[in-house]
Amino acid sequence: MWEARLLNCDICGREITNQAFKVMVEGAKMLVCGRCQRLGKPYVEEPAFKSPLPRGIVGPRVIQRRAPELPRGMDETDIVEDCADRVRRQRMKLGLSQDQLAKSVKEKLSVIQKIEIGKMSPDTRLCRALEHQLKIKLLVPHKELVDVPKTAAPTEVTLGDIIKVKGKGNLNLEG
Repeated sequence: MWEARLLNCDICGREITNQAFKVMVEGAKMLVCGRCQRLGKPYVEEPAFKSPLPRGIVGPRVIQRRAPELPRGMDETDIVEDCADRVRRQRMKLGLSQDQLAKSVKEKLSVIQKIEIGKMSPDTRLCRALEHQLKIKLLVPHKELVDVPKTAAPTEVTLGDIIKVKGKGNLNLEG
């Protein structure tokens, strides 16, 4: 790739002493060390400008920049709140072990374990694979935001609402 000097890995934070790698992790482009390289997929950056002119003919320099796109499905769905329970119950109902489920969705056993105990939420790709394998629903359409009417006075308690100042005359600032 290229030689890295005074760079830190975007994943683990260690200084990159040898070769740095460009990888894509859940849609994010990262510069990582050799240890963290396996956590993403390698990618090659496309040039910012591709000339429509034949090679050797120089035209005006125009660089078009595209707005960053969200990964597919990112803006359309949410993961159900009881995802961990649904996955665990359905896996057990189908008589699958965690290891069998992990292999069938091409994931590590530790990822399935973390999902089932609620320490981790699966990404959209894994949700779709689990839905297909377990025949359950894990992704639901985004909930519409409810427009909350604004109030004139703040409803939160602030430090000024509860403080008592001691000194001359024991001034009490409690509201």
